[in-house]
Amino acid sequence: MKAFSYPILKLTISLAIGIIASDYIEQSVQTLLCCIGLGIVALILTNYYCKKRKKILFWPSLIVLFISVFLGLFVSKIQSPTFSNSHYLHQIKSTTDDLHELEFVVQKRLKSNLYNHRYYVELIRIDSVYGSGTLLLNVSKESVETEFKNNSRVITSTAIQEVKKSLNPYQFDYRNYLKRHGIYNQISIRNEPVLVIEQAPKTVRAYAETFREQLIHKLQKQPFSPSESAILKALLLGQRQDISSDTYEDYAKAGAIHILAISGLHVGIILIILQFLLKPLRFFRYGKFLQTVLILCVLWGFAMLAGLSPSVVRAVTMFSLFAISKGLKRTTNPLNTLAISAFILLLIRPGFCFDVGFQLSYAAVASIVIVKPIFDTWWSFKNRITNWVLDLLKVSIAAQIGVLPLSLFYFHQFPGLFFVTNLIIIPCLILVLGLGILALVLMLIDKLPEFLVEILGKLIQFMNEFVAWVASKESLLFDQISFDFKALVLSYLILFFGHLFYHKKSFKNLMILGIAVLSFQLFARQLPSIVPKHTLVVFHKTKHSLIGFQTNQHLEIHHDLDTIENNRTVNDFKIGAAICLIS
Repeated sequence: MKAFSYPILKLTISLAIGIIASDYIEQSVQTLLCCIGLGIVALILTNYYCKKRKKILFWPSLIVLFISVFLGLFVSKIQSPTFSNSHYLHQIKSTTDDLHELEFVVQKRLKSNLYNHRYYVELIRIDSVYGSGTLLLNVSKESVETEFKNNSRVITSTAIQEVKKSLNPYQFDYRNYLKRHGIYNQISIRNEPVLVIEQAPKTVRAYAETFREQLIHKLQKQPFSPSESAILKALLLGQRQDISSDTYEDYAKAGAIHILAISGLHVGIILIILQFLLKPLRFFRYGKFLQTVLILCVLWGFAMLAGLSPSVVRAVTMFSLFAISKGLKRTTNPLNTLAISAFILLLIRPGFCFDVGFQLSYAAVASIVIVKPIFDTWWSFKNRITNWVLDLLKVSIAAQIGVLPLSLFYFHQFPGLFFVTNLIIIPCLILVLGLGILALVLMLIDKLPEFLVEILGKLIQFMNEFVAWVASKESLLFDQISFDFKALVLSYLILFFGHLFYHKKSFKNLMILGIAVLSFQLFARQLPSIVPKHTLVVFHKTKHSLIGFQTNQHLEIHHDLDTIENNRTVNDFKIGAAICLIS
């Protein structure tokens, strides 16, 4: 439990509490600054009193934690996009059908749906007034023949509208998801006149976008199949838009969805490869310093190449600190380094706290740091190859323990063969990343050999086929699991108190762990079944009727659909309301 005694870990947790509380507490910047100032004054006075009286009190530590909470509220306030007076929410009275002349820059291309190409755009001007803020842009496929390129400047006249809220109970709230990313409204282009100006890049991010587009163009000229090209673009360039729905679903069912988004796993593998390749530098004077600098340059270059997405930024920040601490040979606890990276990221981007990827990444790495040393005391082999495979299994299980509650809460499923998937996919991913980066470099100088293209294609084909095979074992995929916020909190309390009891076996800790387990059984499992419920639900379904009668944990459906099997609306309600039987 020594890791939990680090002050930075407590400060990071307090900062996160303040950021989360900002959703429920509305205070002015002046009030928050006064609270932080009073806290600092109280801390100075308390420290002075303790030194003068030679006493050790818990008040100074408590005051520091309260300052961190108010700091979380403060950074959430000032980092909010709406804090700027030029934000479009302050420029328009309401989201009506009134037309505005808008000028904006295309920031990011999203995955298209059946009817529209979709983008995130950064606003420049509303009518004749300077504006700022990010909007969701929907462009009808019928009105515009070609897709907009990143960094393109667009001028059009259209209405700024609200994003539609979810229409059915327990349905994914896309409007709230966009709000968490600082996007509050949307615009649409159908038959409106559009002026598109392809401009030269002016920022580092824009240059990175342009360079990435060139790589994608060169990659598409290579003899990869569409599925192989889509996977390569996702793994190396952070572009997942071209991955088919079937492939994406297979990776989700197999428990390998995390490899399709560049995250800590990818950056960690690249860090290991760089440390191995640059190891000879350590034999020279200042070689360790040079190795660290080169690693940081490559990691952040890779982050810019991948579009500086939140998952990439947090992963590179995390592993940059690990690389610096190792390069300086500082004895630091990995959990402490992890907390420092989280603290820095949350200060700069408080919205990361609500990002699912941020939560999963840090939960996985923290669990590996805490749980894997315990596994190391249980099993080990003398044979290096066998021990490497065992280490891979330990890391996979340790990471799964940390992310399991979050996975059940957000995705309501658990792949039973996750450890089999990771044992095969991760070694393949190491090869794909290493050879893929080499291929990108050789593509730039037009020296990419055919055998390297063939090897990469075969590796990705094998990965896809293996993932499809694992996904076909549906009896080992436990899905549609009801898991609410109470279950999430209680699950992590059980893990925390279980870890506490493992390191300090006492009757007190055993009782606390037992209370946590019983609370989970009562509030998360038993309470939904014993509380009487009688509800009439009229679902929103275009051109169809869909009505449900809920009696406790039984749902009776009346509809005019062909079938309700695998119906997304019904399944969402079943999971959210903890329905056991549908008729």
